[in-house]
Amino acid sequence: ATQNEQLEEHPEEQHDQREKDDPLNVVLFYADDWTMKVLGKLDSNVYTPNIDYLADNGMLFTNNCVVSSMCWMSRATLVTGTYTTVHQQLWPHSMGILETLPWNETLFPLMKQQKGYYTGLVGKWHAPSPREYMTPAFDLHRFYYGKHWMGQPPNRQHVTDMNREHALEFLKRRPRSAEHNPPFFLKVSFFATHAIDGHYPSYEPMNTTRRQYYNDSCYIKPGKTATEEHWLQLPSFLRQNNEGRTRWRKRFEPDYFQDNIKDLYSLATEVDWAIGEVVQELKEQGVFNKTMIIFTTDNGNLHGEHGLTEKWYPFEESLRVPLVIYDPRMPKQLRGTRSDKWTLNVDLAPTILGAANMKPSSFMQGRDISQLYLEQKEDTSPAWREDFFYEFNMGNPNNASDHPWKHFIDASFALVTDEWKYVVWPQHNYEQLFHRSVDPYDEWDLLHKIENTTNASFKLIQSNDEIYQHMKSRYLKLKERAQGGLPI
Repeated sequence: ATQNEQLEEHPEEQHDQREKDDPLNVVLFYADDWTMKVLGKLDSNVYTPNIDYLADNGMLFTNNCVVSSMCWMSRATLVTGTYTTVHQQLWPHSMGILETLPWNETLFPLMKQQKGYYTGLVGKWHAPSPREYMTPAFDLHRFYYGKHWMGQPPNRQHVTDMNREHALEFLKRRPRSAEHNPPFFLKVSFFATHAIDGHYPSYEPMNTTRRQYYNDSCYIKPGKTATEEHWLQLPSFLRQNNEGRTRWRKRFEPDYFQDNIKDLYSLATEVDWAIGEVVQELKEQGVFNKTMIIFTTDNGNLHGEHGLTEKWYPFEESLRVPLVIYDPRMPKQLRGTRSDKWTLNVDLAPTILGAANMKPSSFMQGRDISQLYLEQKEDTSPAWREDFFYEFNMGNPNNASDHPWKHFIDASFALVTDEWKYVVWPQHNYEQLFHRSVDPYDEWDLLHKIENTTNASFKLIQSNDEIYQHMKSRYLKLKERAQGGLPI
């Protein structure tokens, strides 16, 4: 079926045999380096009809954020439901994800062992994979990433096509007999839209996608802060040997921007195509309306904003990532709507376990997102969060004193609210304060810049000691809770 054909079939037209309290199947589409705006629902330049379809029949969460914007850290957060300081997966080769917390109480082993789910992961794992840990977690796994094209001619294959192929293999191989038909949980872990670091071109989509949807006649407007002026306005320490600036060259500097952003969007459209193929298979197997489908990603990405690329830092483009949830339990009146509540990647594990009628492990710090759209039988849960703590740090949790990448990729902490953002660069003893509701692109640091501006559009900005002290106090409280392993 083509993408357009897939969009014609509506889930409400399918006969739903799922009993009300039956555990749901779960398919998690997990992309790579994909910032919030790379969705057709949010930007008409991007062609993602199948993800848009899931949003039209589910919910799009527009304030979804990661608590550490780094590939392997976020993937460990997904599995453990905890902050990086708690799970301690500080490097892709470290064993933190497997050994810091009880492995059998993390997401995949719980689903497989305690609930009997048929489980699988295809694509990027980004952690050690010793057999004694993988066997209790996965019935099927295919781990690979790092290139857009895998293998050599004539057996060369695009990595997104491999993701699609292995996802369909999982669905077709799963037990489906009358005697044994367990629920299933599949994570399709795409490598797209990650760049090939140190390589030009940085993004290598299938040529047909680029020609069909993003040809030379179309123009993609760079982000508002993708200027030399904004680069020069960064704190001086961020302009010393910054890896984000190094990777920006020949990727998103002006002469290269159009080619690379179109290639990146092409990779996104190819992920969307693969998602459409998997969704169609779910429909053909008659299980679409028995399956929770989630689309999200490990971290955001700067496309030249502030003169940088990549993730790591607490800029909006790095923090905020797409989250779309299609849930057969969702009331019809909420399907196709958006939520602006603060959802986080620590919430994913509790949400998936909730779909399996399981409670999260005691160490998991997030909450079941379905609380935002399902009627609660006994609404004794606290009000949903109104702010969150962010960390990118591979050193001392308190002050990042031994973080190894000073200047190269600096450690950072932050408190983010609807109204404000307070940022700490602990290795430089440097603080920033942004008025998010007025300044959504982190342009005006109120602690260092406001006295020098006469820009009338920022008259609403108020820089006063009371706000600063409140944000700092709240930051210290949330930092202690998050790093201490408490619910957030």
